[in-house]
Amino acid sequence: MEGAARLVLLIALAALGSAGGEKKTPLCKAPTTAPRKLEKVINQCQEEIKYALLQEALSVLGQSVNPKAALSRSRSKRETFTGEERRIAGCLLQCVYRKMKALDETGFPMATGLVKIYSEGVDDRNYYLATIQGVQQCLARELQNRTNNPSLVKEEGYSCDVAYDVFNCVSEQIEQLCGSSP
Repeated sequence: MEGAARLVLLIALAALGSAGGEKKTPLCKAPTTAPRKLEKVINQCQEEIKYALLQEALSVLGQSVNPKAALSRSRSKRETFTGEERRIAGCLLQCVYRKMKALDETGFPMATGLVKIYSEGVDDRNYYLATIQGVQQCLARELQNRTNNPSLVKEEGYSCDVAYDVFNCVSEQIEQLCGSSP
């Protein structure tokens, strides 16, 4: 419990430090690149998801796929995601969370794991504190949604949707708290 009290104190200090500021400069310095370990995990998950999607699509056609040929095809990035693209991005994030051990036994993101992922390699104390605060707020929101509608958990793609929503929420929270994009 002492650790939780220390965490609350750190968040309160960060909030006090940013409340009276009339500064126009960002309060936090976001890292310029993702840590290499995280990039490696993301690439692995991307390949797994691409292969699974291609296998699923081709199984409908009654064909099999050569993974190397299938994975060599690429698609341009879009400004906005369709519902299907959002689900795929969420599943990628869920895979990253799983590989980085940031999920509990039910597959729901854990605060400690998310903070570790989002703040790995970060030296800026304010960015770290903003990450903690953002993760806590976003997970609380998702837990509230799950409590208010327990049938959500049984819906197909729920864990991918949660992963996507948490990622967006944390990113927005850090941007609001720091005054710059992560």
